[in-house]
Amino acid sequence: MKTIIAIPAYNCAPQLPRVLAGLDPERASGVHEVWVVDNGSTDGTAEVAVQQAAGWSNLRVFRNRRNVNLGGTHKTVFLKAREAGATHVVILHGDDQARAQEAYELIALASVGGPQTILGSRFARGARLHGYDAKRILGNRVLNGIYSIGTLRALTDLGSGLNLFALADLDPRTYLRFGDKLSFNYELILDLIGRGVDFRYHPITWREEDQVSNARNVRVFTDGLSILARWRFRRDPWGPAAPATDYEWDRLA
Repeated sequence: MKTIIAIPAYNCAPQLPRVLAGLDPERASGVHEVWVVDNGSTDGTAEVAVQQAAGWSNLRVFRNRRNVNLGGTHKTVFLKAREAGATHVVILHGDDQARAQEAYELIALASVGGPQTILGSRFARGARLHGYDAKRILGNRVLNGIYSIGTLRALTDLGSGLNLFALADLDPRTYLRFGDKLSFNYELILDLIGRGVDFRYHPITWREEDQVSNARNVRVFTDGLSILARWRFRRDPWGPAAPATDYEWDRLA
């Protein structure tokens, strides 16, 4: 395995140092590289990341050339990781809701064989939720159930902030057709199912403390239903492919 841990970061300057501390520079030396990808933050997130990079041997800091939202940052990371010759990418959100140390659990699971794409689940048996809003828990569980019925596959999370993807399981010909919004993960999971890719869930820790969510619950829920309906009832559910050149970045450190 040649693994990159990629940290999408948007306006999370207070939380990012905690995420990096959880990864630990010495322990992170066992992966190929750690990437912090700033998506046009206005609170100094990129500057904090550059300061943190001074104490690491393999931490790289990038800034997207335009705000491509969370889904677009996934696309950028997947494309750049392929160029770097990586086999696996961990996506770890920079807002410190997921427990960064658990990224290594996903990597260890993949290293012993079995499904190589391992999705962190906030709602699988054994998951740990701290301070998570009850309405959001209910909304997620309802949408997970609807997707499970619609796909005939037990789905316990449609998009947590900690996931391990095997690049061999991903197809840029499809994911470049997905939207750039927060619902990118819904489309990605449906595409994995549609192409018969084997993946598994692993319970994770999830907490809400000082994070500021960018999700609008009702909008995300209705978008999720619309995406599932298109996937189930249309022969070609995705839009036109965006050019890979839409997803470029500049290196800051």
